[in-house]
Amino acid sequence: MRRIIFVLSIAAAGLMVAAGTSRTAVAEESSTGADLKQEQQIRERLQQAPDLGNNRITVKVDDGIAVLEGTVDTQQEKKEAQQLAHVDGILGVNNRLHVRAAGK
Repeated sequence: MRRIIFVLSIAAAGLMVAAGTSRTAVAEESSTGADLKQEQQIRERLQQAPDLGNNRITVKVDDGIAVLEGTVDTQQEKKEAQQLAHVDGILGVNNRLHVRAAGK
């Protein structure tokens, strides 16, 4: 009888852990959806900017932080890209863009 109670209590504990994990997974999925939406918004803004259209800029968003990587022609373009990355829900921008050396 003690074994049955022990096995049932272990099973119940396992179910409680599994239930808690599934709630966490749903929260992570919804934040990922928001990140993807923000990435798309930023990409569209960068593509529409006349000075930035010819540059290769990659955009990633993780928990509201946008990361810009790639190369631009001028310091002004780097600054403009950072400003355009501030869409709704973005808490900060990690601007890792490099400015091309003149003549390259």
